[in-house]
Amino acid sequence: MDKYQLRERPVVIHKALLDHYSELGINETEFVILIKLIYASETSNKQPSIEVLQQGTTLPAREITTIIQHLIQTELLELNVNKDEDGKFTEYMNLEPFYEKLSDVIEAAQVNKRQENSKIQFNTLFEQIEQSFGRPLSPFEIENLNQWIDVDGHSFEIIQAALNEAESHNKLSFKYLDRILLNWKKQNVQTIEESKNISQQFNKPKMAHHVKEIPKIDWLNGED
Repeated sequence: MDKYQLRERPVVIHKALLDHYSELGINETEFVILIKLIYASETSNKQPSIEVLQQGTTLPAREITTIIQHLIQTELLELNVNKDEDGKFTEYMNLEPFYEKLSDVIEAAQVNKRQENSKIQFNTLFEQIEQSFGRPLSPFEIENLNQWIDVDGHSFEIIQAALNEAESHNKLSFKYLDRILLNWKKQNVQTIEESKNISQQFNKPKMAHHVKEIPKIDWLNGED
């Protein structure tokens, strides 16, 4: 078989499994057997024989059995005995617990990543505000900043846009920033582009309106 044929049907492994298999409580050797079970499940949910799982490895049969038991203990694999199509009692594997655990691991990793990104964004915004004000923020101002994020639900980008707006008017104060954010919230501003549009409309020179005085008419007694 040449290399081109080998590429036709590779074993597809989710990258999250490669990155987080240790968090499932398994080591590299157990990981290989798990991959063999996943591959076998694509065609049948019958438990592969020890000889099939052993093929291509340097593991003795006893260790393969120990690994299967460990996968069951860590709730990654379930084995159930049922009659097959020929009426013989056969072991059937259920990998649903593995997929549920992997899903939980992936979700936890994503939450941690979002929290880490949020922390980085907060620190960046905090430093930018202090740099703009030219001084450390007071405890009250820090509490105010946290309230904008946690209570009012303003994004880091919107608060940054409000800071830029306040700087452009040379009115750097938390009170002024709060007024900008409150105004944007009333107008349901969600993006930086929307905040720019609001600011452009607000800062657009207003045309003077000259209202021509209209003579009052008394429709009963004629014109004044």
